[in-house]
Amino acid sequence: MALRQLSCRRYLGSMASAASARIRPDAAGFVRPSSRFAYTTGPIRGGGGSSTQAEFRRFHEEARRKNANGLLYVGAFVIFFLGSSYAAVPLYRLLCKRTGFMGTPKTEPTVRDVESLRPLEGHRKLRINFAGQVSTMLDWSFRPEQRQVTVVPGETALAFFKAYNNSDKPIVGIATYNVIPDQAAPYFNKIQCFCFDEQQLDPKEEIDMPVFFFIDPEFATDPLMDDIDTITLSYTFFKASGRS
Repeated sequence: MALRQLSCRRYLGSMASAASARIRPDAAGFVRPSSRFAYTTGPIRGGGGSSTQAEFRRFHEEARRKNANGLLYVGAFVIFFLGSSYAAVPLYRLLCKRTGFMGTPKTEPTVRDVESLRPLEGHRKLRINFAGQVSTMLDWSFRPEQRQVTVVPGETALAFFKAYNNSDKPIVGIATYNVIPDQAAPYFNKIQCFCFDEQQLDPKEEIDMPVFFFIDPEFATDPLMDDIDTITLSYTFFKASGRS
């Protein structure tokens, strides 16, 4: 037992001596670690350091590739969005002209024989009302020359609108239109009109604008049209964008 205690004391004494040798104050009184415990800030040596650097480079390249792909996707989306916004107006007009969507009269030319445009005998008369207004940005007067006409499906009719430039300078205007009620628009066919065409009026100039139209004979066979006796064709003139 005494021999074991002596061995322990010698071991603890040797450990204390080693610790005092490793941590010694310098001439200024500061304690500095010995070189055996000095830390390094340089690159890691050996095989483990090389593999770590290679892995970091792979990660960096992959991140850069993902960022480049993300920029390409964003750029493609922006180009697509801008292109769609420019194409939206003509595509919307084309859709409305072909289908009568949102109360827009059909103005696409339709091949019909003479028989199809003959008035349907015995069908009730339809009253066609006309309305005209102008934007507050356009110094024009615009109104229909007749408030209404009566037709039957298959009968052609001609109406006139009058526009007058109240200002002292030339102004270019453009008209949009719609049909009320909306469900009658697919049957309202215009053969000739001034819609979507730029119209320039000189100072104090007044012009007549014709509208040549007919109600499709298929109006008479649509049960949804049984309760419709009055249809309104309305125009609104706006100042043409970018024009005087």
